[in-house]
Amino acid sequence: MTRGSLLLAVAAGALSSACFVVTDLGRFEQAEPVAPSNFSDLRVTVRGMTSHVNERIEFRVVDNANVIQSRGFIDPLGGVAATFFVQGAVPKQNGPFRFDFYADHDFSGGYDRRPDTFLDHAWRLPLEESMLDDDGAYVIVFDHNQSFTNLNTPTPPTEFGKPVTVHLKGMGPFAGKRLDVRVGDASTRRVVALYRVPALAAPDLDVVVEGMIETGVTYYVEIYTDNGSGGAVRAFRFEQVANDLGLEATFTGERPSETPGATEVSDPQPAE
Repeated sequence: MTRGSLLLAVAAGALSSACFVVTDLGRFEQAEPVAPSNFSDLRVTVRGMTSHVNERIEFRVVDNANVIQSRGFIDPLGGVAATFFVQGAVPKQNGPFRFDFYADHDFSGGYDRRPDTFLDHAWRLPLEESMLDDDGAYVIVFDHNQSFTNLNTPTPPTEFGKPVTVHLKGMGPFAGKRLDVRVGDASTRRVVALYRVPALAAPDLDVVVEGMIETGVTYYVEIYTDNGSGGAVRAFRFEQVANDLGLEATFTGERPSETPGATEVSDPQPAE
């Protein structure tokens, strides 16, 4: 059952119960309609990535003004195929949007391009209405090819904000698990930064995503782990207000309660 279906089922149950409560005068009032979201979700599958299994992948959702609206990393890709889901990644204003992504083929830690050489393998796809599914999410299925794009043309995209840094400590209980760190605007449930590790190896890890944090905004941080196929899911979520330097938080896997406001989430945003 999808999250939307679950909410509809709960609402229907509540209305049914109200019919038998004579003193419930509110049953005659019409419920206010839920405003549609101003953001669209994004679901991406990449396939045939044989030459990039051990490389870091970065993706960016870029608007018509060449500003990055959402970005994420898979470090490393970890397989010839991968699927990831980003809630609210695409705003419904200031389009059209594009989906830029690259494999860090020269292991430099960032995107590199010389005038005559593709040091990194990069691709650019327009986000078009034909990609929308029945739920209004953009769906991309990409098969590896050599039709590379220079992501710095016409000019490199702009970062509108500050970095987010999440210090993961004592993550031994999740060794070998797939890990997603998701950072989103708490008021809109829009993910602005995603960082995935296909199989967590080290007990301590610093996750850094540059340029996506706005001063004074309350963000949620979600730490999600599973066995790579959706089983043995555990997720923790907490909120924090960004300051002038961005957002910096620490999460301890061995003692989650040490993170202020952290709660274990039973129904997290889907990993895929």
